[in-house]
Amino acid sequence: MKKSNVTVIATVLIALHVLIFSVLIGSSKDKAEPVGSTPVPPAPSKPAPAPEPVADFAVPNLAIPVEVVEMSTSQPRETIAAPGLREGHLRSDRPDRRTSKVYPELVGDPYQSAIVIDARTGKILYENRANVYAYPASVTKLMTLLITLEQIDAGNISLNDKVAITKEGLGVGGSQIYLDARESGVFTVNDLLNAVVIHSACDAARVLGIHVAGSKDTFIDMMNQKARELGMNSTVYHSEHGLPPGKGKQPDISTAYDVAILSLACLRHPETLRYTGTKLTYLPLSPIRKEKFMLANRNVLIGKDPYMGCDGLKTGYHKIGGWSLAATAERNGRRVVSVVLGSPDKKTRNATSRKLLDKGFQALGN
Repeated sequence: MKKSNVTVIATVLIALHVLIFSVLIGSSKDKAEPVGSTPVPPAPSKPAPAPEPVADFAVPNLAIPVEVVEMSTSQPRETIAAPGLREGHLRSDRPDRRTSKVYPELVGDPYQSAIVIDARTGKILYENRANVYAYPASVTKLMTLLITLEQIDAGNISLNDKVAITKEGLGVGGSQIYLDARESGVFTVNDLLNAVVIHSACDAARVLGIHVAGSKDTFIDMMNQKARELGMNSTVYHSEHGLPPGKGKQPDISTAYDVAILSLACLRHPETLRYTGTKLTYLPLSPIRKEKFMLANRNVLIGKDPYMGCDGLKTGYHKIGGWSLAATAERNGRRVVSVVLGSPDKKTRNATSRKLLDKGFQALGN
């Protein structure tokens, strides 16, 4: 081939390559910058003016009230024994000793029946005539307390329930808060529990029982059923308050041993000591009360002449049953329960209860 032809062919090939390269470059620019797009203006030769200052934003003071709720510190729940089958401890397998006999009087010196228990284990630390019959009087109200608290736990009633006051709950006698039918729906279950446990109000016990069970008789049936469940083999209830009935009828009857079983059952419920350990509180006002009714604890081991660590449980008295007290105290992580039924007078009952609590703590090494 001639040299001139070679030169021509080379020139044509170079031109084709340049053309193809130009087409490819142009296509890439078309994809990167669509037709009709606004071209980016060149950077200004002078700096842009600074923006005008914006006024400071003031946060408004809304003054919204904030309620601060202080949460109560939860206390560890105590371990309280239940009756079992161990020798030397409270037992649940004793034979039935319930009686319908009416005794003219069940009072002893210094007591009719007594016992001391280690609440943690149920061990009997001391007993004297513990299974002898006695009339517990208002100590009966511990069972009223227990059943009410259990019905609250079951969701059948509430501490905040407003309680109706009917004629059946009036004029009961004994210690009272003098309920009136015009106060129906004023007091709560909690108010009446305070009245029953702290002030030992018999009319409050009657009204509370009707609220829980629908009638007095049904509530008393519940009391006796619970006594059987707990193993209180000598106990028969005829009332929710402990007052003696008419002449020739049997009052509520029990023993120190049975009351010890009941005391432990109450202590296994965490709300019990909140009521039994209260020294003083008041009923709220009602449409017919110009002043709040004072509820002072009848247990002098808590109030007037305190025993160290004492926070319960319940006093009782009537003429044919004498003076009684189920007491409990806690020291250094140990809890003792003493029961004294049928003392001849208040002074003897209180002094004996102190001695028995001392005896219990000494037996536990406190």
